[in-house]
Amino acid sequence: MLSVIIPTYNRAAYLDKSLSSLTKQNYPKDDFEVVIVDDGSKDETAKITSKFKNDLNLKYFRENHLGVSHARNVGIRKSIGEVVVFFDDDALVAENWLESISRIMVSEDIITGKVKPIKSNIWQYFAPHYNQGDKPKESPVLLEGNCAIKRKVFSKIGLFDENLDYGHEGEEFIYRVGKNYKIMYYPEVIIYHDYAKSFLNYFQKQKKFGQKKAYLESRGFKRASSHQIKNHQIDNLNFVKKITIKIIARLGAMFHFWGHFSYKK
Repeated sequence: MLSVIIPTYNRAAYLDKSLSSLTKQNYPKDDFEVVIVDDGSKDETAKITSKFKNDLNLKYFRENHLGVSHARNVGIRKSIGEVVVFFDDDALVAENWLESISRIMVSEDIITGKVKPIKSNIWQYFAPHYNQGDKPKESPVLLEGNCAIKRKVFSKIGLFDENLDYGHEGEEFIYRVGKNYKIMYYPEVIIYHDYAKSFLNYFQKQKKFGQKKAYLESRGFKRASSHQIKNHQIDNLNFVKKITIKIIARLGAMFHFWGHFSYKK
C-alpha cells in the first residue's frame, strides 16, 4: 500500500486539478490511499475533496493552521501505507507516477524525482533542484512535493520539524536522514509544478525561506543542500533573459536576507 499525503491550505482550485490527475494513474486504485490534511483552509477545500470520494481511496483531516510540517506529520500518523508519498496541492502527476514509485521502492528507502513546469515561464529557471538530469543518482535534496519514504525511516529518524511551518523542511530532515540513509533521485518519478505563481509569490517565498534558513543556522545548519546543484538551465538563454533572471534573483536574495534578518529566536 502507498499512502499519498497532500497538505493543503486555501488552494481549492489547484487541489481540484491535483486530485483529478491522481484519478488517471495507471496503478490500481485499491493499492493506494490519498490523505488530505487541510491546514485550516477558509475556502472550499473540503467540498472539492468530497468530489473525489468515489474516484479515490480518500481520507480527509482538518487541522488548525499549524503549518505544512505539522500537516505532513498528521498525514504520516493517519496513513497506513508502508511507503509514504508526498505530493503538493498545486501540482499534477504523470500517469505512471505511482507505478514508478511502487517499483523503485522495492529496493530503496527514500527517493525524490523530477519536476517539470506546468507551463513554460520564467520561474522554471529558478529551481535547478527540480531537474537533476536523466539518470538515477544520489540526491543532495529532497523535494517535499515529490518524494517517497518508507515508514520505517520515520520510526528511526522521527517526523518533520514543526518549527519549519513553511520552507527548508526537507533540508532539516535530510540532515537527520543522511546519517543512516541515502536519498536517491529517479528521473522517471515525474510531477508538474510551477516554482512560483507571480513576482509577489516568488518574493514572499524568498522572505519565508530566509526566516527558516535563520532558524536552521541557529541549530547548526550552514547552507541549503540545493546550492550543491548548479543551474545549467540558463546556459543557452539569450543575453536579455539571462540579465532579467539575474536581476530577479538579486531581488529575491534581498527578500531572503530580509527574512533572515527579521528572524527572532
